Amino acid sequence: MLDMLKKAFWVPYEDGSVYPTVSKAHQAIAKYCEANGWSCSFPSDDEAVIDGKTYEIYRGYETGSRGNYGVKCREK
Repeated sequence: MLDMLKKAFWVPYEDGSVYPTVSKAHQAIAKYCEANGWSCSFPSDDEAVIDGKTYEIYRGYETGSRGNYGVKCREK
């Protein structure tokens, strides 16, 4: 039940027809954070620390997008 209350957001990913590599996901997240004035770092391939909070990085199909790939950050 508590998992449903965790903050999550989709990061704009330009080429939704191509699976995002780790480096492309990190680039998209860094660009998104910079545009919003947030700090970010990447302690591992599947983690991001955004404004002091740790998020897990999901790279895969975007729900409801008819097969497009996306990058999602979900609070740990």
